Amino acid sequence: MKLTNVKAMVAKGLAAGLLAGAFVLAAPAKADAQQFAIGVQFGTPVYNGYNNGYNDFYARQQYEQMRRQQAFEARQAYARQQAWAQHEAWERHEAWERRHDDDRDRGTWRDRDDYRDGDRDRR
Repeated sequence: MKLTNVKAMVAKGLAAGLLAGAFVLAAPAKADAQQFAIGVQFGTPVYNGYNNGYNDFYARQQYEQMRRQQAFEARQAYARQQAWAQHEAWERHEAWERRHDDDRDRGTWRDRDDYRDGDRDRR
């Protein structure tokens, strides 16, 4: 083989490679954004909050705080009701004593001092 034939073959190979590379680079790339897919899912997704409350930590924490607040308010309302009832009983007692004070003044009411002398039990 002559040197000129080798040079011509190398030149032809390089030209064919260059044309093939240019053709590959010039071809448009496939756009991934144009793909469309539809999927079917059976069962409940994990992120919906119905899996025993383990996924929605902050919502569960907020609910527990609300329940504690409601329980506290219920205890406070009961304590207020009991204090009011106790005060009403005290007011009824005071009114009864005011009504019977004039009986004490007239001597028709037995004073408690009559039972405090301690000599009653000795005979």
